[in-house]
Amino acid sequence: MSPRAARKLFDEIGAGSVSSSVKSIFSIILLCAATLAVSSQTVCAAEEKEEGFAPLFNGKNFDGWRFTGAAKSPANWKVAEGVIQLSGGGSPHLSTANEYGDFELRLEWRAKGDKYNSGLYLRSGPNLGSNQLNLAKGSEGGLVGGKVEGAKAVPALQKPAGEWNEWRVRAVGDKVTFWCNGKLAWEGTGLKPARGHIGMQAEGAAMEFRNVRLKEIK
Repeated sequence: MSPRAARKLFDEIGAGSVSSSVKSIFSIILLCAATLAVSSQTVCAAEEKEEGFAPLFNGKNFDGWRFTGAAKSPANWKVAEGVIQLSGGGSPHLSTANEYGDFELRLEWRAKGDKYNSGLYLRSGPNLGSNQLNLAKGSEGGLVGGKVEGAKAVPALQKPAGEWNEWRVRAVGDKVTFWCNGKLAWEGTGLKPARGHIGMQAEGAAMEFRNVRLKEIK
């Protein structure tokens, strides 16, 4: 049982309608569930580290990132509880400070409302804009601002607004392989240029991103 599920069950039963012994049992369940969840994340992190992955986002601040056309952090972007939080607005976009060539990128994202819109940039220019994996409701996963043969929107592979989605993108040479929530979404060729920035788009909707990891392929 996940920590969230255990807490939900406890709340549904009602704190005032159960004995202290039952409350204690539920407290133990919550503690065990939280411990298992942390342990699972630790194992995954260790496995990925051995594979060559490193955090692209440190979970604390925007070190290693920059905002397009902005000298300092704007009001619509912030970091809280290990999550990149975008409140909305049409600018600026969030870009990596460095360029990347061949890589595998893994991250999680979720929309805060049903009518969402954003994008994930791959090998884009300093101001971002090209090679955007669409994050607009109903068009998720399609490529905007570039030509990759085989790229397509895959809205059926996304989870409902409010739930975390896991995306995985592998770019080697001009080939892109894209997975959504553990399922292969598409494979395509024609990605240009050979190097560029990775970034997230501000497009008027509240979005969140976390667990951004990257492995450079050499």
